[in-house]
Amino acid sequence: MPVEPSGIYVGLGSNLGLDAKIPQDILREALVLLSQAGDSVTHLSSFWSAKAWPPNLGKPDYVNAVCRVEPQDQDPLALLQRCQEIEVRMNRVRSPDDRWANRTLDLDIIDYNGIVSANCSVMTLPHPRLAERDFVLLPLLEIAPNWRHPVTGIAGADLLATLQESENLNTCVRLD
Repeated sequence: MPVEPSGIYVGLGSNLGLDAKIPQDILREALVLLSQAGDSVTHLSSFWSAKAWPPNLGKPDYVNAVCRVEPQDQDPLALLQRCQEIEVRMNRVRSPDDRWANRTLDLDIIDYNGIVSANCSVMTLPHPRLAERDFVLLPLLEIAPNWRHPVTGIAGADLLATLQESENLNTCVRLD
């Protein structure tokens, strides 16, 4: 099986509305804001619904997607900064007491051209928990079916199969 060309993938998630916008609208607006910031979105997965994590806290379901981006520069920290600025524009509030707090928008860099940076205090690449999250793997594999984890080299489809075998799934449902 051919190896997926390296790429830059950003995960998007929302489980709160904003004004009259539902989470899907917020994700669409985030994509527009990324483009306006000079980053080209070249691929977008379907939207997926997933239960909030950890389960059983009565929080609204998330809407998730993954996009492939060609950034205006080749600087992962600059892309992270732009993503965080977009989160702020969309009223993202970071709770120091609740890592799993509801959010209007969450933008995570999933993979940046296969770069591995485990010791950076600002950002870890690839995203440290992506192999545990079907709500990231399912949309990622939709747009990059041959993607492999940059650290382990394990195919994304095999990571997803491992989650399915462990029954550690979030029961994601494709919305579109």
